[in-house]
Amino acid sequence: MTQADILDLDSYDEASNLDEEIDGQELPNKLIYDPEKINIITREPTIEQLLRRINEQALDLAPDFQRHANIWKDDAKSRLVESIIIRIPIPAFYIDATNEDRWLVIDGLQRLFALKQFVNDKTLKLSGLEYLSHLEGKTYNEIERRYQRRIQETQVTVYLVEKGTPPEVKYNIFKRINTGGEPMSPQELRHALNPGKVTHFLTKLASSTEFKKVVPLSNSRIMRMDDREFVLGFLAFYLTKYTEFKDGKRDAFFDEAMSKINQISNQELTIIEKIFKETMNLAWNIFGENAFRKLSRKQKKRYPVNKALFEAWSVNLSQLDENEKKLLESQSSQKNLLNMFMDFVDNDLEFLISISQASEKVEYRFTIIEKIIRNVIS
Repeated sequence: MTQADILDLDSYDEASNLDEEIDGQELPNKLIYDPEKINIITREPTIEQLLRRINEQALDLAPDFQRHANIWKDDAKSRLVESIIIRIPIPAFYIDATNEDRWLVIDGLQRLFALKQFVNDKTLKLSGLEYLSHLEGKTYNEIERRYQRRIQETQVTVYLVEKGTPPEVKYNIFKRINTGGEPMSPQELRHALNPGKVTHFLTKLASSTEFKKVVPLSNSRIMRMDDREFVLGFLAFYLTKYTEFKDGKRDAFFDEAMSKINQISNQELTIIEKIFKETMNLAWNIFGENAFRKLSRKQKKRYPVNKALFEAWSVNLSQLDENEKKLLESQSSQKNLLNMFMDFVDNDLEFLISISQASEKVEYRFTIIEKIIRNVIS
């Protein structure tokens, strides 16, 4: 494959994703695992038991998971309640139970949230019912006691991924079951599987004006958490040197980073936030609207924002001292840096391949970007 062929792939990517420009995405991973390590059990608890775990905060509904928490309209929630009352089976729930004290809902979040609103919170008034029209407008306390018992005593199927299942296998399991009408993106899965301060920290950095200026994303991409995946890419390689990354293991590398961020002190996170914002400003001062995009003399079009380049450029730039940053911001240095970057894009096929997807040849692209920077400031 030639440089031109690879560059032309961006035309396809752009056309297939008109609402947003993102390049350098990750490729599907081939997971090799020991089947004996997969520990999934099936239980049939009652709805009352599940709701009790929610009350005891032993079942996490991830209320900060914006796309999936409480997006059902009241009519949809009400028809779920109606289905249970008239004994129509509802789909199974999938739960991460690797932490015995705090289960995480992976599939079935909206159904559980609706039941919580109706039974526990008693804030949902039934509406849009098809069969039990006489219950229209009623809350849980206002329906007949026999209906209340039927809801509470209904058994549901729950698949629990138990302790001992390796994180990378657990992640892959949920990717396999995630085949609904609007499957979760890789970052949405990471968000659901890694609750804690990391989810709020990613959201905070992704919402910063410094980041949004250099990585402009549409609302639809933000809803799929692409902005947080960009930020996580920086944090993952900032906290763990790229030489420790194993090609094809991006999911595991990012999951480990999210776990690591959950353990970092708030004071250290404040320092990292400052470095991140300064790096975004530096990238803007150097590249302007071309920040984190491929640049080529052979192709004059404007390329999509590139995750692979975002990670390599941002992490390398974050490690410069103040004098080096000022030198890169000078007009002559900017010109030299851009020329060298375009030379590699147009003439180094391995480098071009390394920035055309995110999960392979990571060390090569990081070393080339570092080489460009060092040659300019030396």
